Amino acid sequence: MDDVVQVLYVERDLEFARKTAEQLEQVNNQLEVTTVLGSASAFQALSNDGYDCIVSEYRLSNSTGLELFDQIQRNYPTLPFILFTEHGSESIAGEAVTAGVSDYLQKAKTDPQSELLADSISNVVTANETVIEATRERRRFEQVLKTVPSCVVQLNRDGQFIFANDRAETVLGLKQSELEERAYNDPEWDIKDLDGNPIPDHELPFARVLYDGEQVQDRHTIRWPDGRKRVLAVNGAPVMNEGSVESVVCSLTDITDRHRRERRLEKLHEATHDLYDAKTKQEVAQITSDTADAILDFEVNGVHFYDEQAGGLKPVAVSDRTQRVTDELVTFDHGIAWETFQSGEIRQYDDIHTADNLYNPETEFRSGLYLPLGAYGILLANSTQRGDFDDTDVSLGQLLAENAKSALDRVERERRLALLQERTSALMQTTTTAKTVDLTVDAAAEILGTSLSGFIQEDEREEVLRPLSTTDALAAEFSTYDGFTYGTDGDPISSFLWDVYDSGTPEYVGDASDHPALPSDTPARSALLYPLESYGLLVFAAKTPDAFDRTDKRFGWILASTLETALERVAREKLLRDRTQKLTRQNQQLEEFAQTVTHDLRNPLQVLRGTLDGVRKTTDVNHLDRGYRALDRMETLIDDVLMLAQEGQLIDDTEIVSLASLADDCWDVLETADAELMINDDMEFEADSGRVRQLLENLFANAVTHAGTDVTVTVGTLTNGFFVSDDGPGIDPVERDQIFTDGYTSTRSGTGFGLSIVKQIADAHDWDATIAESPSGGAQIEFTGLDVASTQTDN
Repeated sequence: MDDVVQVLYVERDLEFARKTAEQLEQVNNQLEVTTVLGSASAFQALSNDGYDCIVSEYRLSNSTGLELFDQIQRNYPTLPFILFTEHGSESIAGEAVTAGVSDYLQKAKTDPQSELLADSISNVVTANETVIEATRERRRFEQVLKTVPSCVVQLNRDGQFIFANDRAETVLGLKQSELEERAYNDPEWDIKDLDGNPIPDHELPFARVLYDGEQVQDRHTIRWPDGRKRVLAVNGAPVMNEGSVESVVCSLTDITDRHRRERRLEKLHEATHDLYDAKTKQEVAQITSDTADAILDFEVNGVHFYDEQAGGLKPVAVSDRTQRVTDELVTFDHGIAWETFQSGEIRQYDDIHTADNLYNPETEFRSGLYLPLGAYGILLANSTQRGDFDDTDVSLGQLLAENAKSALDRVERERRLALLQERTSALMQTTTTAKTVDLTVDAAAEILGTSLSGFIQEDEREEVLRPLSTTDALAAEFSTYDGFTYGTDGDPISSFLWDVYDSGTPEYVGDASDHPALPSDTPARSALLYPLESYGLLVFAAKTPDAFDRTDKRFGWILASTLETALERVAREKLLRDRTQKLTRQNQQLEEFAQTVTHDLRNPLQVLRGTLDGVRKTTDVNHLDRGYRALDRMETLIDDVLMLAQEGQLIDDTEIVSLASLADDCWDVLETADAELMINDDMEFEADSGRVRQLLENLFANAVTHAGTDVTVTVGTLTNGFFVSDDGPGIDPVERDQIFTDGYTSTRSGTGFGLSIVKQIADAHDWDATIAESPSGGAQIEFTGLDVASTQTDN
């Protein structure tokens, strides 16, 4: 108490009052005492000035000090009042205490007790100021609590509600007046933890604050009078008084919606693990639909995947309620769902009937939420209520859709990797170029998801890239092309393909309509092209722009590299097989040579032995003529055997040769006497020119030998080969199957190896050699299966 204290002293004895006032001011210089007589003067003084304390005698004129106190309390309820009387008694003291006076002092007859009274005045004024300040603080506190946006309550030590702001009704479901009838642990609250377990009284936030004296934060559920369950976030703090908890203040926040979002988000994350354990796209779709139903409360939902053959979004997984309320599951090829899929943007409708392009205008659904799943399809949810999807539904639905898309990407990537591994392994097992390329083209549809794929092979002779293997769809799109010719004027597609092939560098076309080297009406909008040196061009295309992503390019490159390796392997293995076959044939020939030579040489040797024996016995030298003939026969036989062994080798490098030119050259070097050669027409084909010369020379010599020196030999072309015929006696049909056999001959002087050599040269070129009858009745040897470059008539 630092300021002057104004004291009003009410007495019946004026002289005693003045004397007491002087003593009080002497004892405590902060006291200023004003004395008045009687209650009427007291009220008059109070109305004129402000006083900090009233001191009154019990017995006053026309009233008592307690009656004066009662009247003052009505107008000045907080003003301290001290009853200071010489007429004290226990009954008066008890009555004064009961009435609520600030202090009661009895006057002493000898000692005026000025010091005691001064101390009492100081004490009651100080106490009153404390109470006034505490009251002000409480009022300010209550005013603050009334204006804060959250619910704030105060409970006394017994757990009774002694204060609640206006927000209490919206958070606790009870009016302020109704809260006074409840305690914090009333069973009607049905307080439970977030897992649904009842919470004991001593573990409730209020009890923990009360007993520990510390701030507490917690979450639990309560049940409103209408039966609804709400989730509260509780922040409790103690109100202390002299070291002990006087009351507990709690801030209560209704977090029901937030808790629901958190639980949905938590369960959504749990469901994500199931998505990432899924093995197939169908399994991902079913988990997505089930999660949307059970966790996001999208009771009417469905996952639709894009189906190229169906031409729209085909349902692959729907909720149970969708199946119950929908008469028929449809494939969307237009409408909101289709637009969502094409745009890749989320669409939310409070009323789908306001949309411009509604698939079924008669639908009973109102709210709609459409969530794209990238190139796979969409997740859609509907409701018969308007405005049934809020921002939380949209954000959680988007999260589910993104997780589903990631799972689909993973499943598709794993499927494609497994398929790529399977197909590349299969490519290592192929035996022909055609089979290898066909397998690669088919794999593109499964791995890259494109029906437009093919391989165009280089034709070096004509400088044309010709389709070797293509899908039906690609062949249909480029049906006007039977090949892409190098340097074709006015054909940008051919020029573009040759440029890519010659560059040796893979090319990616994002959108053909924007490509500077391609016409805007190119059948394919996007493409991947991989040149394979000396083989051709591997092409993957699509009708939509930017159809291939980074993974597609990587997979395409792996397919192209594997194809190139496989083609090189097939070529090596073919060469090895050919050589092995040649060696096998040579081994067979050697064995046959040995048998033939053994057989054919034995006869002239026996003749020579008989000749020598005849000369020895008869000394007739005429026997030697027969011996010389036997030696000639052996020499001829040895020459043919050596030639046959040489001609059994593999063919050398091939080149484009002319049939007419080779036939002329061969005829000129032979002793043909009066025989005549006729060349009907000419053709160019790929072959070993040296071996073909030997083949023709043997045929010409054989014709002159067997048909006579005046024979006419004719050379002409067939559809895929040529023939050599004569006008001699021909070959008996019975003998035609044996004519190419080593050692077979129809004359005594022949060795039987001439036509065998012809057959081996034909086999070395993979030609078919057959015996027929010429138009004139003579022999005709035909060769087919040639790699013909061109044919022309030249008589």
